[in-house]
Amino acid sequence: MQTYLTFFISIIVSFLVTFFLIPRFIQKFLEEGHVVKDYYKTKKTLVPTMGGLPILMGVLSSLIIIQLFFPQIEELLIFYFVIFIYAIFGLVDDLVNVGRKIKLIAPFFLAFPIALLNLDTNLSLIFIEIELGILFSYIIAPLYVMVVSNLVNMHSGFNGISGGVTTILLAFSAIASFIKYGYIGLVYVAPILGAMIAFMYFNKYPSRIFLGNIGTLMIGGALGGFIIFQNMEIFGVIILIPHIINFLMFVYWKIRGYPHIKFGKVDQNGILHVPNNLTVKWFLPYYFPMTEKKAILLCYLFSVLSGIAGVLYVLPR
Repeated sequence: MQTYLTFFISIIVSFLVTFFLIPRFIQKFLEEGHVVKDYYKTKKTLVPTMGGLPILMGVLSSLIIIQLFFPQIEELLIFYFVIFIYAIFGLVDDLVNVGRKIKLIAPFFLAFPIALLNLDTNLSLIFIEIELGILFSYIIAPLYVMVVSNLVNMHSGFNGISGGVTTILLAFSAIASFIKYGYIGLVYVAPILGAMIAFMYFNKYPSRIFLGNIGTLMIGGALGGFIIFQNMEIFGVIILIPHIINFLMFVYWKIRGYPHIKFGKVDQNGILHVPNNLTVKWFLPYYFPMTEKKAILLCYLFSVLSGIAGVLYVLPR
């Protein structure tokens, strides 16, 4: 009963605090010039960025409340300590641009504190389980979190795509955790999930605020960390299939030596014109005329389908 109440209190607090703060952050970011260009609008549009900050405030508020109710608060705080480190690293990148190479490697070391959690060091494959011990805690677990965080950070570019698909995958991860462990696992995901649901009200198309690197790295770290902590590694691979395909497209792009192009364009009718078919978000718009909104909804659909496949995998047999 206590775990049940803790979950709902946590998700409601993080939702309400984030929802209350975002309009104030939007106004402040506009005043201070923390804005970026929205490349897929017919008119010049500047959108506030670093939306991860109000998400972080919502999560912190939720954790303050949870400590009054949740007996395993130490593990919860260690879990969110990793998430906060990722958020701080993302904030630094937003402010000074640390560079792609550092962004790819540093998250591995930033995820080391996850080894302090009571991790199940069995790697559960489809037919066998392998006991990896310290190798899992200090190598595989941080590597997994780093990879997921970078996959989330790469799968962005349209209004609400990174935040939307990650919120969808966090929700499916919560469902899978509930199937395996009941409410106890949900308490760990509740603060970030509640904050992201609130954020998506403002981040959905047309976005009033963007996540920024502070947001994408934070939610990517949260998703990867939760999957590892709940011993759902294969489930994680399944739900991240669109992200993995996106990464493989990027690798092919680099192997072929094509020029680096980060954004496409839209015409006067709002139809996307993308430079190639080598990202998931660009693949269908490359072949079929469509608006940004339709392309975003298709990306959401891909994540819903992969999420359903992941939940089917964890169902008792």
